[in-house]
Amino acid sequence: MSRTDLVIGYHAVEELLKGDRTVSKVFINQKADSRKVGEIRALCKAAEAPLQMVPIDKLNRMSRANHQGIVALISPIDFVPLEESITRLYEKGEPPRIVVADGITDIKNIGAIARSCMAFGVHLLIMGTKANAEIGEGAIKASAGTLLKLPVCRVSSLAESLDYLKSWGLAQVAASEKSDMDISQIDKTEISGFALWMGNEDRGLSKERLSQMDHIWRIPMQNDVDSLNVSVAAGICLYELTS
Repeated sequence: MSRTDLVIGYHAVEELLKGDRTVSKVFINQKADSRKVGEIRALCKAAEAPLQMVPIDKLNRMSRANHQGIVALISPIDFVPLEESITRLYEKGEPPRIVVADGITDIKNIGAIARSCMAFGVHLLIMGTKANAEIGEGAIKASAGTLLKLPVCRVSSLAESLDYLKSWGLAQVAASEKSDMDISQIDKTEISGFALWMGNEDRGLSKERLSQMDHIWRIPMQNDVDSLNVSVAAGICLYELTS
């Protein structure tokens, strides 16, 4: 990663978190003083920036300078606020088309999903601050630059965001191989705006999350293939939902 992406040292990271720059993630030594960790954690919460406790070796690989056990990664994009974004879409008379990345950890998948979002007219990509890939140079490259154009919202609680989206009457939809409903049977007259939830590469969406969906479809497959890469699945779902 570029040196300009990094801010190192306690004082510099504290000032960064208090400022206007968007912080992608803060990494702090897992053996750091608990008081310092508490102070940084509070600042991260206020700035809605993810915090990760890591071994000192990881920090040493990120920077050879005297990082004092803490490194912050500046985001190449500015995240948009969820409530304002949804309200603006409805004011414009556009039923929101949303994709929610729920635990997707591979930057290439995030990039590919973002590209599909742009291709199929998605208005907003929502990501949680926890257990999701960072949006950095790798993700932007994988998206062919579309992450620089697509509005992205980062939220501290996907569960609360789901409740908020439901309050607008938005259909919450997902794909699962366990569903009896074929995705080609989507009744688009029942779905104008939607939030498509895509889960972790290995585990998919949790049972709890699936239980909160309004519609769950199965993507039919042949030749004993029982699953698809999450970005491929997202593209198929978006095509069926928007075509």
